[in-house]
Amino acid sequence: MYIHVDIWNGPTIAVGTNNQAGLKAFATSRFSTFTTARAEAIDTTTTSDSSSTVPPTTTTTTTTTSSSHSEPLSPFHTPLQAWIRDFKTNEPKDLIELQRKVFGAPLRKDILHRVVVWQRDAERQGTQSTKGRSDVSGTTRKAAPQKGRGAARVGSLRAPHRRGGGIAFGPKPRDHSSELPRKVQEMGLRIALSTKFAQDQLVIVDEVALDSHKTREFEAIQQRHGWDSVLVVASKENEKLWRATRNLQQVDVSVMQEADVLRLLKRQVVVMDRQSVRFLEKKLKA
Repeated sequence: MYIHVDIWNGPTIAVGTNNQAGLKAFATSRFSTFTTARAEAIDTTTTSDSSSTVPPTTTTTTTTTSSSHSEPLSPFHTPLQAWIRDFKTNEPKDLIELQRKVFGAPLRKDILHRVVVWQRDAERQGTQSTKGRSDVSGTTRKAAPQKGRGAARVGSLRAPHRRGGGIAFGPKPRDHSSELPRKVQEMGLRIALSTKFAQDQLVIVDEVALDSHKTREFEAIQQRHGWDSVLVVASKENEKLWRATRNLQQVDVSVMQEADVLRLLKRQVVVMDRQSVRFLEKKLKA
């Protein structure tokens, strides 16, 4: 038995009459797009054709799967699916298909590091400041005569090597923000979402809704689901949700337009509603 894989027309398998075990083994391997039912169907067709036309010991029959088949040709083309759960009870309600490019990207630690450094640089205030020799208060007179006292020459009392003098090359207020290409920023967000999905730390809910703004209601939901550290991404501003979580140190709330890599990686569990998922897919699909 030989196997030839064509990325356009699909895999071509040449099967002899004594290769039923090999075909079934290939069908059950994790690299194969064939199911066991398809393998048995191909084997049955091959056996019947070979027995009715030519002797089975000399001729093999070649079966080619068409690219127009309903089943995917490659495991990379299979859709990603996730449960849509109820926000309060965590019970599954429906299935949602996710775009593999957004929620199935490979892990790139270097990209995540670049994006996190870029975000933390932008968060720095840059208000540190020190006084130089021209900023400190003090007299401008010469500390001692230039000649005649048998000691080293002494100039300003505000020099950096003097007690109470200015600071040499000290920090001044400045902008610490750095630049990062927009495509790298979007790639980092795709990797962060894919990492959360791969680690089963992404919870998709139908709607993020609370009956009241009391903290104890959200704490009850948090303890019921086991969310020790959680980021809630909502599709719109939610006053009740914000007031219920503002005193909880391990809970962050964000709207879908402000979702970023640092917030996603900071919390263990990410909860987002259906509209936020579709918004991020539309934003990051390019």
